[in-house]
Amino acid sequence: MRIRSLGTAAFCVALTVTASAQPRGGSAPKPARSLTQADFDRLEKKLEQQQRLLQSLLESEAQRAQLYAALLAELGMDPKTEPRTEPKPEPKTEPKTEPKAEPAAVAKLKPRTVVTPPKADPAIKGEGSVVGKVKGASDAVVYIDLSGKLSGGTASMKQEGKQFIPQTLVVQRGTKVAFPNGDAIFHNVFSVSPDNSFDLGSYRQGESKSVTLTKPGIVSVYCNMHPQMVGHILVVPGPYYVNAGRDGFFKIPKAPAGKYKVVAWAPNAKPVSTEIEITDGQATTVELELKKRSPGSHMNKEGMPYGSYKE
Repeated sequence: MRIRSLGTAAFCVALTVTASAQPRGGSAPKPARSLTQADFDRLEKKLEQQQRLLQSLLESEAQRAQLYAALLAELGMDPKTEPRTEPKPEPKTEPKTEPKAEPAAVAKLKPRTVVTPPKADPAIKGEGSVVGKVKGASDAVVYIDLSGKLSGGTASMKQEGKQFIPQTLVVQRGTKVAFPNGDAIFHNVFSVSPDNSFDLGSYRQGESKSVTLTKPGIVSVYCNMHPQMVGHILVVPGPYYVNAGRDGFFKIPKAPAGKYKVVAWAPNAKPVSTEIEITDGQATTVELELKKRSPGSHMNKEGMPYGSYKE
């Protein structure tokens, strides 16, 4: 191997220089000790150790070069060329312009500008639902006592066969309710309920009269000629209401979150209510119970008992 040859040559040169060197002071040179086979063996062993050390160093350098080349290949760079570093552009500095000083008189007359922070948007409460059951009535209506804008819609309660059809009607306040006469006789629709009393007078078959109900509450509707004609209109304050099923179960979806009163009502039953809190994205459960009572008799629009009336 080349490394071994170089080491042997260096050793021979060193022996030659040592033998030819003269000591200082002019003394006679000492005779050189003859080398033995043991000396050559020790030198040979040292050379082999140096060769192994150099070989290990060369292999480490080769491995490091391979790792460096592989890393550059992953980065998409050529190992033979060093990466370029682009010089950073120097930021442009614009010349500062000093503000012109205003005259003292103008500065005094200049009005002050008061900066007011923008008003925060109202927080969105979210929506939830109300689910539950009403006991004691198979024709209950459930609503949330939450006022909304006037409906402006229309509804109808017909007069047919000396009956109001439907017998029970639920409308939002502001609804215009029509009472068409489908019988071949005269009818006189009226109500004496507080805040929603009205008297439509007598009119014949084919005609229709209407009234707009603007106050929440229960409106009992009668005919002044036929005492058996009884109708019920529930005027609710807002759009959050529902007719419960015959089994009493109900659900009011998409109700605004917050604390409200939920009310249940049915014909010939006193309304019942309870306080609830609707949470965003949650279903609030409630259970109410109604107690039905006998309808009893009623008076005509003059507050007098009905007399005999024959068509």
